[in-house]
Amino acid sequence: MGSLLFAPTWEFPGTNSPATQITAYVVQHRSALLAGVVLDAVGVTLWGVFAAGVWVRLRRVSGRESVLSACFAFGFISLATLLLAGFLAFLVLTYRGRGISDPRVLYDMAFGLLAISGAPTAVALGSYAVLTWRTRHLPRWTAALAAVSAAAHVVLLASFLVASGFFSLEGQVITVIPGTLFVWVLATGVAMLRAAQPDAILSR
Repeated sequence: MGSLLFAPTWEFPGTNSPATQITAYVVQHRSALLAGVVLDAVGVTLWGVFAAGVWVRLRRVSGRESVLSACFAFGFISLATLLLAGFLAFLVLTYRGRGISDPRVLYDMAFGLLAISGAPTAVALGSYAVLTWRTRHLPRWTAALAAVSAAAHVVLLASFLVASGFFSLEGQVITVIPGTLFVWVLATGVAMLRAAQPDAILSR
């Protein structure tokens, strides 16, 4: 994600940190955080465009709208909405800096929204995995990647139960597990482009 290039999450204050420490961090890294989170928002928006293309393909191979293709659309719309809401909370916190009376509320909300997005992500990727495995409209390894990522995003919800360390809200789990989604998006995008080439040749 874009924020990793400018302000890695493993350097963030813990969610149990005092408000003064959180404020000092966002003030000190204000420009980097704003740039990184804006890039994140742009990236998630582009994911939505990609997901629309996948949804259209899933509907086409199914011959009609199915529960699985609808669940994929629902899951991806939900995860994108939650991620953007989380980014918004963090942007407001960073933009206002010392003007925020209780920075911990926005800080916790930002990471909480990112973590809870694991639930709809699992729905979207799980639906894709089942439908792709059945129809074979794309290589089955894309379904396997989706299944692995779906399971990983269920684990992401554990961050609400852990106060510190790797599995906490501000721990590395918040970047490592979404990394499986990045891999699936890239791999599936490449597979879709390769699958489209024979169709383009035949249509000439």
